[in-house]
This record gives sequence, structure tokens and C-alpha cells, in this order.
Amino acid sequence: MMDELLKSMLEEIKPTRKERTREKTIIDEVKGELEKLGMEALLVGSLAKKTDLSGDKDIDLFILFDESVSRENLEEEGVEAGKKVFDSLNAKYEIDYAEHPYVVGFYRGFNVDVVPCYKVGVENIKSSVDRTPHHTSYIKRKIRANRVLRDEILLLKQFMKGVGVYGAETKIQGFSGYLVELLVLSYGSFRGVLEAAVDWHFGEIIDPGGSWDSIKEIECLFTEADLIIIDPVDRYRNAAAAVSRQRIALFKFNAERFLKKPGRKYFFPPNQKVPSISEIRDVMESRGTRFLLMEFNHPVFNVNSLYSQLRKTLKATELLMQERGFRFVKSSYWTNEVNLSIILFELEVYALPVIEKRLGPPADKKEADQSRFRDKYQKTYLEDGRWVADTVREYNAARQFMEKITVDRKGFGRNLREEAKVEIKEGVEVLKLRDDSFLLFLKDFLLI
Repeated sequence: MMDELLKSMLEEIKPTRKERTREKTIIDEVKGELEKLGMEALLVGSLAKKTDLSGDKDIDLFILFDESVSRENLEEEGVEAGKKVFDSLNAKYEIDYAEHPYVVGFYRGFNVDVVPCYKVGVENIKSSVDRTPHHTSYIKRKIRANRVLRDEILLLKQFMKGVGVYGAETKIQGFSGYLVELLVLSYGSFRGVLEAAVDWHFGEIIDPGGSWDSIKEIECLFTEADLIIIDPVDRYRNAAAAVSRQRIALFKFNAERFLKKPGRKYFFPPNQKVPSISEIRDVMESRGTRFLLMEFNHPVFNVNSLYSQLRKTLKATELLMQERGFRFVKSSYWTNEVNLSIILFELEVYALPVIEKRLGPPADKKEADQSRFRDKYQKTYLEDGRWVADTVREYNAARQFMEKITVDRKGFGRNLREEAKVEIKEGVEVLKLRDDSFLLFLKDFLLI
């Protein structure tokens, strides 16, 4: 049954000859424009390795600079070349940022990244993008030695897309295309990867190129990583550093389920039904909790940075809420990726008593410490040999404290701290936003 399923999946996900011809035409056109500017351009990524999925419209072209060029000039000349190329092709483009700026053009239905990098050996890498041409060469060499690997890579990519763990970008924090390729090289097949993943533990170590003599050496080098996959091109780099614990767990869970009962839904999940407002309201009211939401209206800025800042802001807010005793069942965030973002808390404790107990020093400590505590808090008493004070709590309502948080914005992401307008909503007020994507987010949040 599984063999038949995988065969049918491959027929759907492998690019057709027509797609390949069209891709080559577009690549040649963009490369030709770069070469007119005197630039040396190299195709990298999945298209270069032919490990791209049907319908994947991303092309990665790197401009190779001599290492004698300064970083400042590389960035300036690389971006300028990208802009000129897309202007000459009458294509729209925008500037995006990774370790340094690059140009993303939108040409004939494709996203075309034009990225400057240094043409250097692995030992002289100056920025992370300099490794990419070496990654491409390494995978191409391995596939030439065993062409069956290409189909196995395609299957694993589509499976990871289907279960929501594919993509190294900040939004996903999942497995990059290069990681998928390394996993297939390590375990030999799509099925081999899934069978191995079921038994992974957090901190799992995989060394595809046999770069190290012992596991102990790797453990000492990457002490707190949730998954370690040694980059065969650079043995001091963990290629899985960007993969979150959540995505590892989700991949393991779905690998186990698929192996027990294979199905198309893992590769192509059905569209979710958007729940009705009344359905969500009923579930919210049935849980016996309280909901607080911070709604950020902000200018448009880089999507990767937006997700990073939302995570940072959520973590800072969680810590502050916990410190003040406002326990919560769960919290999460959502964004329309343009100008509106949400941080949502489902509170277990919404209101606290006016009085709060503060613990002071034991009675056998220095008299100065005891006196300092008694002077600070007027109503003090001894309890089990320790000074204690009953104090008036500064904030005893969660909404009141969240309003304070949004004023101070301590620990918020920079754009959300400096440029966003924030409004707090409570309870069913949360449902005033009628965006389908947000309703699907609530569906997942509430486990409807």
C-alpha cells in the first residue's frame, strides 16, 4: 500500500518536462542580464540540484564576488545589480534581508532571489550565504552517485510541507531543503528517515559526512541544541540549529502516524473548514477561562523580522504575567503578515486578592536585613521563624496589568515597541476580527 501511495505522490510532485523548460528559459534570461552587467552568476538551491517540487516557483541566483571586495561594496553592488536586472526585465522587486540585503524579483510567475556572496573556499567563508554554493555542489555530487536519492528527497520535502514542518524561515522554524537532503543522505530513503525520526530524542546527533570521530566531540561543541545535524561542508556548523523543538516533535508524531497508516493527507492535507463565530464563542464560554488579547496595528515590515519580534514579545509578556501571578492555560500569536498582529492569552487566573504575602529574611539572619524588611513593609509578622509581610498588591486584575505592559513595552520586538498602536480586547471582544485566517488560528488554539 505504501509503495503504491509513494509512486502516485511522485507523479504529482515531480516537475514536468514543460516546467523544466520554462524554468531554464527564465533562469537564462535573468543570468543573461547579470552577465551583461559583468557579473558572474551561479544557480544554487533546489533548482540547481533538481530537488525542487512541481509548482515551486523559487529561483536562487548568486552573484559571485572576489574576496578582495569589501563587505560594504559587495552589498551595495549586489543590490544595485539586482535592481538593474529586474528593471531591464520590467519586473517588480523588493529588497529583503538575511545576513545582508539581497533583491527578490517577481518575474513571469517566479520569485527570483539575486543574492551577492563571496567566491571562496569553505575555510574562508565570510558570511552564511557563502556556504550555499558549496552545499549545492555537495548534494549534486551525492545525487550523481545515487540518482534514486532525488525521488526520496522530493517525497520527504512534500511530506514535511504537508505536516507543516518544512521551511527554515522564522515563521516556520522548520527543516530547510538542505536539511531534507542531508536526512535522506543519512538514512537512504524517505521511509528510512521516518523510521529513524520516530526514535529521535531531543539532542539527537546526525553526522551525514562522518565529519567527527566521536559523538562526545559533537556533544561538547553543541551543548543545548534540540537536534544536531552536522553540515558536511562545515563540520563546526549545526545545520539544524534553526529547527524548533515544536517542529521536531510534530515531525516525529506525524512520521509515526504515517508509518502505521499511510495516507495522501500527510502530503496534501485537506483544506480546513473555517469555524463560525457562534461555534468559537460557544467553545470559549464553555472553557471557564478568560481571554485577553493584545492587538497590534503596525507599519509593514519584513515578515521574518515580524515573526521573530512576535515571539520575543510573547515571551516577554508571558514572563511578566507569570511573575505577577496571572497564570494562563496557553498563549500564542497570529499575524496577517501585513499590518495587523495579535497576541492572545487564555487565563487560568484573571483576578487576584488585594493582599499579597511577601516573604522576608529568617529571624537568624543579620539584624540589618531584618530591619530593612520591617521598615519597608509596615505590617510584618513572624511565621515559622521567618519575617512575613501582608502587602497591597499593585495589580490585581490581569487586564489592568496587561495595560501596564503595553505602556512600558518592556522586552517587546523593536518595531512592535516603537511603531505599533496596541489595543487590548477581552472575552468575546476577541471575535470582532473576522479574518478567516484568524478564525482558523482560534480553531487550532481552542482545539475545535
